[in-house]
Amino acid sequence: MNNGIIGVIAQIFGALAVIVALFIFIFKSRKVILTAKLTDDVLWAVYYFLTGGMTAGALNCVGVVREIVFYNREKKWASSRLWLYGFLAVTAAAGVLTWEGMSSVFAMLGMILAVFSFWCSDPILICSLSIPSELSWLIYNIIHDAKFGIVSSSVAVLSAVVGLILKLTAKKREEKKDA
Repeated sequence: MNNGIIGVIAQIFGALAVIVALFIFIFKSRKVILTAKLTDDVLWAVYYFLTGGMTAGALNCVGVVREIVFYNREKKWASSRLWLYGFLAVTAAAGVLTWEGMSSVFAMLGMILAVFSFWCSDPILICSLSIPSELSWLIYNIIHDAKFGIVSSSVAVLSAVVGLILKLTAKKREEKKDA
C-alpha cells in the first residue's frame, strides 16, 4: 500500500465516522447513544492513526474501551466510580504520551469532557457535556486540518444541540402531562 491508498482508506473511515456522528445524540436511549459513540470512536481511531493524528487516535482507542465499560455500568464489575477516575487518568496519560504540541490539550479536554458525559445516566447531561467536548475536538481538527474531523465535530455539536432541545422538549411535555 502506498500513501495514496492509505489516504483513500482514511477518508472512507472519516466519511463513515461523520455519518455516524449525525445520529449519536439524537437517540433517546443512553445505551444506543453509547453504541453509536463506540462505533464512531472505532472509525475515528482508524482515521486518525492513518492520517498521523497519534493523540486523537490513542484517545479514541481509550474511548472505545470507555464505551464498553460505561455501556455495562449496570453490571457489578462496571459500576464502580473508579472506572470514571481511571478513564480520566488514562485519557490524560494517553494525551501526554502522544503529545503533538498544544493541539493535544484540545483533544485531551474534549475526551475528558466525554468521559464525564458518557458516565452520566441522563441523556440530557450527555448532550449538555458533549457540546463543549465536541467544540474542543473541533479546535483540534482545525489545527490539524482534518477536514472530516472538522465536519464531524461541527455535525456532532449540531446533533448534541438538536438532541438536547428534543430531550428538553420531551421532558417539558412529560412534566405538563403529569401536572
